Amino acid sequence: MSQISLIVPATRDDPFRKGELATYQRLLMEQEGVDEVEVVFADRAAVDRLSLAVHPMVQVVDDAANHVSLLRHGLAAARGEVLIVLDPAREYAPEAILQVYEALRDGDADVVVGVPRSGRKLWSLGGVRGRTLAILGRLALGTSDGLSGLAALRRSAVRSLVTEKRFAPGSHILLDVLTWCSGTLLDVPVHTGAEDRRRIDAVGLDDLRQLKRVLDHRFGTLSRLVQFCVVGASGMVVDLSLYGVLLWLFASAGFGSASEASAGAHGAMFVAGCISIWAAMSWNFLLNRRLTFNDTREGSIVRQYLTYAVGNALGILVSLTLRLYLPSRFGVFARHRLAAAVVGIVVATGISFSMSRWVVFRRKPAAEPSEQETALV
Repeated sequence: MSQISLIVPATRDDPFRKGELATYQRLLMEQEGVDEVEVVFADRAAVDRLSLAVHPMVQVVDDAANHVSLLRHGLAAARGEVLIVLDPAREYAPEAILQVYEALRDGDADVVVGVPRSGRKLWSLGGVRGRTLAILGRLALGTSDGLSGLAALRRSAVRSLVTEKRFAPGSHILLDVLTWCSGTLLDVPVHTGAEDRRRIDAVGLDDLRQLKRVLDHRFGTLSRLVQFCVVGASGMVVDLSLYGVLLWLFASAGFGSASEASAGAHGAMFVAGCISIWAAMSWNFLLNRRLTFNDTREGSIVRQYLTYAVGNALGILVSLTLRLYLPSRFGVFARHRLAAAVVGIVVATGISFSMSRWVVFRRKPAAEPSEQETALV
């Protein structure tokens, strides 16, 4: 660990106090085996290097970047074997930098996250709520503090980093780090300044997208399956609601009476089933394209919809067959036709997900990495 890069995406409203970054740099340089500590300062406008009093310093400027985009630009420019990410909007005591670095240097973790010491209220919530959020955060994110503004990671943990887009959704730098780094995570208690104010701001759509990217990165197909099932559950509501309404309308018009149903499947059930399944399939397609597989929305929506319909034809056939076959063979399903529809939906879900994940919404092969990405891998 001879070279360290301290990456600072400069998004604080007030300027850095003179010597603040220099103190961090000096403390790291005093560590045994450290040859150089570079400060990578990413901002929307150039700053006076003398005002920061750090050397060596790499300055990255992008006037159209946001908080997360500046972080990515800074990481792309960093040359260190150890990367330390610091959110300048937070107030960390100087020793906090050393605490995450020493934990990374002396341990086996690939990413070390600095969390406030136990004396402070985690997530700005105390009691059961704070502990529950910490547990859920560790299970879902690998760290109890997804809002941390301080992390140290090994260069080997950086798998891929997309820097082509000038604006990266989301506002939390640690969540962005967790979308492109891999390996073992470790939480380390650190000191924060007396003026540090961590709170949960209003959650926006970009923040939810950022959280989704973390879950997709950490859990892969399992995360997609859960989202697919949630979308499928909403589609089941659409399917069953429309199916029930259509059956009632047909019965009111003299089609599909109870006596006809006891004799087996009839035309009204078939028509109602086809319409409700088509409506649910269209609903599921739009939500899956927008949410579950939102990273594969390239190309014509019409072509993708037709591919989706063809790819899910087997699942649709299974669902329709079961909802028609079960009432004609089993008395309980003849009396409860919606239950037969539920069985068909559940069985078809596995088929539909497999086709959607690996046929319809299959990602295109990644393009050749840019020079910046190659330097980080």
